Amino acid sequence: PALASRTVKGVLEAVEKQRPVGQARQLVVVRPFLEVASEWLSAIGDDGLSDYLATTPVPSAPMSVNLIVGGLANTSALLVIDDLHKLNDEVLFSVIRGLSQRMEEMDDVGIVLFSRSFRPVMPLTDSEGNIMTLVVHLEGLDRESSRELLTALPDMDEVTYMHIYGLSRGHPLVLELINRGSIGATFHETLETYVEKEIFSKLSGGEKRLLGALAVFREPMPLEALTMQELETDLLDDLVDKGLARQADTENYDVHDLVREFLSRSLDDQTRRDLHAAAVEWYRNRRREPAQKIEFLYHLRYTGDSEELGAEIATTGSELVASGHMELLGILDGIEKSDVEDSAWAVVLELRGDILSIQGRWEEAGALYAEALELLDKSDDGKLSTARIFSSQADINMMRGEIDTALEMHRDALVQFIELGDALGAARTYNNMGYIYRRQKDLKRALETCENVEILLESEKDPSFADARIKLAASLLEMDELDRAREHAMVAHDETLATGNMSLHARARAVLGRFYARSGDPELALLHYSEALEQMSEEADQHSAVEIKLLLGEVLVDAGRQDEALEQYREALALAESNDYRVLIGELLARLGEAAQDREHRMEYLQRSLTVFQELGAQDRMREVQAKVHRALMGE
Repeated sequence: PALASRTVKGVLEAVEKQRPVGQARQLVVVRPFLEVASEWLSAIGDDGLSDYLATTPVPSAPMSVNLIVGGLANTSALLVIDDLHKLNDEVLFSVIRGLSQRMEEMDDVGIVLFSRSFRPVMPLTDSEGNIMTLVVHLEGLDRESSRELLTALPDMDEVTYMHIYGLSRGHPLVLELINRGSIGATFHETLETYVEKEIFSKLSGGEKRLLGALAVFREPMPLEALTMQELETDLLDDLVDKGLARQADTENYDVHDLVREFLSRSLDDQTRRDLHAAAVEWYRNRRREPAQKIEFLYHLRYTGDSEELGAEIATTGSELVASGHMELLGILDGIEKSDVEDSAWAVVLELRGDILSIQGRWEEAGALYAEALELLDKSDDGKLSTARIFSSQADINMMRGEIDTALEMHRDALVQFIELGDALGAARTYNNMGYIYRRQKDLKRALETCENVEILLESEKDPSFADARIKLAASLLEMDELDRAREHAMVAHDETLATGNMSLHARARAVLGRFYARSGDPELALLHYSEALEQMSEEADQHSAVEIKLLLGEVLVDAGRQDEALEQYREALALAESNDYRVLIGELLARLGEAAQDREHRMEYLQRSLTVFQELGAQDRMREVQAKVHRALMGE
């Protein structure tokens, strides 16, 4: 309890002191969190975290996790982080995920997170399906605690109090409003009736419009988002005083969950569409971050503009899925067929299938792909989408070990890409086919696919081919074509830097890191990997970040730095589990099994990896991991 109260209080106070104006949602709060934790650890005799923070201006998540776990190994403690939804610090999230991965190393430690955000931070289950995070919806206060809030009604009889308690359900906001004199003379049967009769009926039209505009946003918003709607924003302070709106900080406002819930049910369809349309306009020119793009699509879904929704799903939606943003699935699942045109509905199905495929839910993904193909068969302009889906289905077949089927589908996709003159699609398909040939040890055909990609790159001279060039460089590295690999990696490095595509630039640096690792220069390799990871954290491309951490771990293993490699793998595993990247979860567990220094942990990780691949039906990887399990059993 002491740690809980001091951590919450200290973090929030430190955040308030350092918060820059207008940056409430982009806070860097890991350091104040760690400083408060270090103070408490020092109080119980462990100065490790405090000494570390005194010597480094930028604390790393793995090192911080190590020190906290070491300090709490034999101590009972509860770590509580309040208002997590107000924070957007990936390093802090990494610390939380890292602690969750190592709970078994601490005897009696728990973590409690309070959040109103729809975004997951902690994985709900581990790779074996065991519960890691228990989501509990906050209930109302109990009877005695509720009475403590009614300070203005000290002489209330038991019958009246029981009515108030039953009406409020122990909700602190309702109790606060009642305490301010909003109970009235009428006994209401339900909380909804009370809210309507005693609260909303007494508000002016301007106040209701203002609350409605705030309630439609899912997160605290700056005053500017309201002023552009020509609302009476001077009423905000009064609404805050009444407890109906909240001032999250000096710039951002929000409404209480009770108010949002009530307004979401009471708004008529036209008003709801108008409010979401206003939110769309707010985000339209503020879509630099993935979170903003997701909010734009969320609001666009409710405007009734089927044409724009379909177009944005095809562009912005595809971009988000390619970056591994699994949270888009909730929006896609909420789109009905009647919301968009048939061509756009096929894209919705395809993207839902892509996300489920990343999560390893291949049966469900296959069903969505099949439904999309049925629609595309009836369309005159659906060949490009058909080719993409063929390629996606081939990837699933490859993971299942159905190599011949995968190659056949890639060939079908390739034929369509060539007929359509889509050189980019053709290059991607050649890269995918090359991967399969390398798995089959058919290096001659694998090199032929690389040569085909090089021909396309030479003919196009288009920066949009950077992704294909990066994959080509990685393929050539695997076949020891080091000079060709370095040439393409350097071209991709320069092109992505020139175009400002920093996510792809980070991936190009990751390939360069792999090149230097293969060339015998681990220090330069680590430099490129570290820079790539730093850039990925800024770009919020979590899928690529996991892949780069995996590669960084391999380099550290090659350099004999096992402990650091294990930290990278564990951190990547926590990130993969929080996003439900099941294939990557299996890969990371396999790497942990290879890197672990004692037989017990090697067997544990490899068995967990085997379980993941068995559940996925990934036959090839199952056989490979089974061989590793056998070698571990034999002590090899």
